[in-house]
Amino acid sequence: MVRSLEAIVAGAMELAVFLTACPPVSCRQPYSVHLFLDKCMFGRHAERDQVLEFLLQAEPPGPVTAANPGPGVLPIVGPALIGKSTLVEHVCNDERVRSHFSLILLHATAGSAGVGGLGTMASLRDNCATKHQSNTEDERWLLVIELSGDVDDEAWNNLFYSRGRRCMPRGSKVILTSRSEKIERFGTTRAVRLRCLSTEAMWYFFKLSAFGSADPDEHPKLASVAMEMAVEARGSFMVANIMAAMVRADLSSRQLWCKVLATARHYMRKNLVLFGEYPDDLKAKDGPRRIWSMNKLLKPNECFLLYETYQKCSAQPQEQALPDPEVTIMEMLSGQAQPRGTTFEILFWKSKLPPYFSYICPCEIRGTYAQ
Repeated sequence: MVRSLEAIVAGAMELAVFLTACPPVSCRQPYSVHLFLDKCMFGRHAERDQVLEFLLQAEPPGPVTAANPGPGVLPIVGPALIGKSTLVEHVCNDERVRSHFSLILLHATAGSAGVGGLGTMASLRDNCATKHQSNTEDERWLLVIELSGDVDDEAWNNLFYSRGRRCMPRGSKVILTSRSEKIERFGTTRAVRLRCLSTEAMWYFFKLSAFGSADPDEHPKLASVAMEMAVEARGSFMVANIMAAMVRADLSSRQLWCKVLATARHYMRKNLVLFGEYPDDLKAKDGPRRIWSMNKLLKPNECFLLYETYQKCSAQPQEQALPDPEVTIMEMLSGQAQPRGTTFEILFWKSKLPPYFSYICPCEIRGTYAQ
């Protein structure tokens, strides 16, 4: 019996050592995790670990040659508003990354012309925002390039990569983000692809956002409605956050929860009827408009169009002179705010995670819609 107990204890010790290398599973704490849910990156642990592994991997020794071309390039691709910038910001704020790189630069460009301006060290520093700078034993740079689309091979190979690798110190790395999967051809390693969360993960996220510290099992009728809301969110963090914010203040009114669900369903079905696709499908293809019915504010023959959402970083000093729109999407949907004219902007969502983007949506009210 003593030998059996010793064998069990020895196995438990090995299990404990193994578990220390695994990331913590916060979903086992449903009544406290909501307190920091909006302050941490959710559901991107695998992608984060892939980026960290690339950044912290040592470069092979020796001079820059054709076989050893210098800075490694990691492409990160995904649809608009999927969280590429948030993932990169989260990784760049990691202490291991900041201690590994002496300089972290960010360059946002629209295409080939912007990439071409990174050909020399002087232009590289002048055209980039400095995210981090420190004195380390080995000088290494991390360059983050945000592309809105694709870039041609000539601009990348001739104007940037053939010159940029000469002006960047040994051991430097490049992260390239874009909506276009075509940029994967520029990578020196497997690309990171961001996709919408699974139905199970989205349900867990929405449950914590909507119920907070309350136990969903104590509100079975609301829980069933909430599960349908999570499905209608279709993996969109912004849609899930908006619906959760509209219902979390009242856990006693099932009528309110059903009304929010009905509005979300109408939003999805209306897009399907008018455009032949769901809003997320339009967003993935850079479709410019979406529609939401607002019966209290619109006439029977009017429709409310939301054009492609753009993001603005609230932390950048040069944008402090451009305040966010005063009217939010929740105020518009609840009828608390009236539209100002036929064309205006609303604050769709304001992220509480770095880089603290404000998502602004141009809107228009039309009498009739002609496809």
